Amino acid sequence: MNTSVLLPSFAELSTNWWRIFTETCEMLNATTPVVKARMARLVMAGPLPNERDRIEFNLMRREKSEAAFESIEAMGSGFVSLGMALAMDASKYIWATSAAAAALASSQSAAQWFACQAELLKIATDSPSNPLQLASSTARVMQAGLAPIHGRATANAERLGAI
Repeated sequence: MNTSVLLPSFAELSTNWWRIFTETCEMLNATTPVVKARMARLVMAGPLPNERDRIEFNLMRREKSEAAFESIEAMGSGFVSLGMALAMDASKYIWATSAAAAALASSQSAAQWFACQAELLKIATDSPSNPLQLASSTARVMQAGLAPIHGRATANAERLGAI
C-alpha cells in the first residue's frame, strides 16, 4: 500500500490553517461592530420594542441558533467521516500486517523468510498514521464548522452597515 499520493504537503497544511486563522479574524472583525450596533438598538428600543426592532431581535436569535446547529452538524459529520477513514485505514493495515506475519511464520526457506520480512517492513513504513494528513483533515473539518458562523457574521455586518 502506497499512501504517499494521498499525503498533504506541509504547504497545503499551512495554507489550510492560515485560512482558518484569516476567516476567524474576519469573523471577529465583523462581529464586534454588529454586536455594538445591535446592543445600541436593544438599549434604544427599551422594554417595549417596536415591530421593526422585534423582527431584528427575532432574526438575531434565529440566526444564532441556525449557525450554531449548522456548525455543530458540519463538524460532527466531518469528524465522524475522519474517524471512519482512520478506522478503515487502520483495519486495512492490521489485516495486511496479519497476512504478512502469517506468511512470514509459514516461510519454507530463508529466501521466503527474507521476502516476507521485507514485505512486513514495507507495510510498517507505509503506516496510515501520518500527522500531516490528520492535521490537514482536521483543518478542513474546522473550516467547514466555521463557515456558517463566518457567513452570517460577515453578512450581518454588511446588512447593518457595520463594515
